Amino acid sequence: MIYFFGDVHGNFKHVISSVLEKRPKAIVLLGDIEAQQPLERELQSVLALTDIWWIHGNHDTDSQKNHDNLFGSALADRNLHGRVVEIDGLRVAGLGGVFRGEIWYPDSPDAPVNFESYDVYQQNSEPGRIHAAAQHRALRRGEMAEVKAAGKLLTHRSSIFYADWLELQSQQADILVTHEAPSCHRNGFKAIDELARAMKVTKAFHGHHHDRRDYSPTWDQIGFKAYGVGLRGITDQDGNGVRAGELDQERL
Repeated sequence: MIYFFGDVHGNFKHVISSVLEKRPKAIVLLGDIEAQQPLERELQSVLALTDIWWIHGNHDTDSQKNHDNLFGSALADRNLHGRVVEIDGLRVAGLGGVFRGEIWYPDSPDAPVNFESYDVYQQNSEPGRIHAAAQHRALRRGEMAEVKAAGKLLTHRSSIFYADWLELQSQQADILVTHEAPSCHRNGFKAIDELARAMKVTKAFHGHHHDRRDYSPTWDQIGFKAYGVGLRGITDQDGNGVRAGELDQERL
């Protein structure tokens, strides 16, 4: 059994207690993790009890600390973003991050793709040029350590780039996990619907909005079963609520 966890925002007590009590085969954190220490330390007590996977959310690049405690952790290789992994017999695909207008904001069919990939953004944006110059100066001084991305370069490590979305479209999965919501949420995107249908998933789980709405009336229309997992909520792979999100009732 796989458990999907809504935005934990730095609080892992319910993650640990649910693993200790229920012993799911695997868990997937749906972004906005905001680990206050390296992720493997946050979850040290359950590392041997379950397979841990994650995608990032927009708040996971709010600071260098948030970023490094996730992307630089010993669980960095458990990032599902941009790939399909078999977990407990199911193919699970991940798309972390959020849509941002400076990069790509697909609120209409003809929405412009301003930067196709992070590499393109890094090479062709003003923040990228500033970063490249800083890196060059460091190398000239004999400083071999990489100059860390800051400002928008750091922020956009949690942006959804068209190239990542397109690459996933060519693959197939049983389940899609995203931080952004599909169109059945009032703040969701048809681009998530299109991705799920192209990948032929039967279920999709998302975080980000801190609510758990009943999407079942839309399932036939969008072509898959969608589930939002609320703030520090838990939902299992069959769509059953294991733990209610902290804001579920007030955001119905």
